[in-house]
Amino acid sequence: MQENLYEIDRVYNEAFTWSKDALRQLQKPYGRLENIEMRDVNKLNKPDLASLLCRSLHYMGELMGNVRDLWNTTSSVQNDLIESQKEVISAQKELSDCKSELLETLKDTVKSTVVDSVKSEFQTYSSIVEKSQPKEQVISSQTLQNVVKTVVQEEDRSRNVIVFGLTEENGNDSELTNTVSEVFQSIGQKPKVVETCRIGSKSRSSDAAARPVKVKISSSIVADQLVANARNLRNVEKFKAVFVCPDRSPEQRQNQRDLVKEMKEMASKEPGKTFFIKDGQIHSRDKVALNV
Repeated sequence: MQENLYEIDRVYNEAFTWSKDALRQLQKPYGRLENIEMRDVNKLNKPDLASLLCRSLHYMGELMGNVRDLWNTTSSVQNDLIESQKEVISAQKELSDCKSELLETLKDTVKSTVVDSVKSEFQTYSSIVEKSQPKEQVISSQTLQNVVKTVVQEEDRSRNVIVFGLTEENGNDSELTNTVSEVFQSIGQKPKVVETCRIGSKSRSSDAAARPVKVKISSSIVADQLVANARNLRNVEKFKAVFVCPDRSPEQRQNQRDLVKEMKEMASKEPGKTFFIKDGQIHSRDKVALNV
């Protein structure tokens, strides 16, 4: 197509130069070709008129040929564009199919996880019952309901994180979600925040600590990633007093408090080591001495 445009430009420039010469022959150097009348042409002698007509036909033929070539090229480009659009539509369909397949896989995974959790709770409970009760005793329906309820609560809680250290300005929580998102973005995380809310009743005392914020995330995997990366908040000046932890059950919170208390006791006895809690256990490593 670029070659066709160059050729049309060449013919146009030649025709433009010729038109100026023709207007001078017709004694209208400042006129326009479309304004020439028959009486103007009649003033020319036969040789000049023949030359004018011949060159007119020549340029008209060239322009018609260029228009034909440009039309063919345009038609070819249009066909290529149609084929490209078909490929884009096909790719979009494949992407939609992949999304649907991924969604179904995710649903199956979540369903399988819940089923496995229920089975695990049943097996654990059955093991306890077998050890403590006669085998002929039947598990009551209320007990089964409690087990299922516990599993569902645990599954729902796994998608939550608790954020501490966010101040409550004027008691207005309308921007709470935006603030929480800003905290996560400061450590390179952009999760889909489903819901945010303060935990507990607001104190009337101006010296009271800010209530923690419970944040519901779209998936438990993303929630785990947030907790794992939350330690980087200490490097963010604006949020260095903010920290994030999992949404624990009352039993888990008590166990965490016991672990923290035990870890502090161990740290006081062995100041040369650094202690930390990971996966529900206390770990330690030697402190690195700095050479001054």
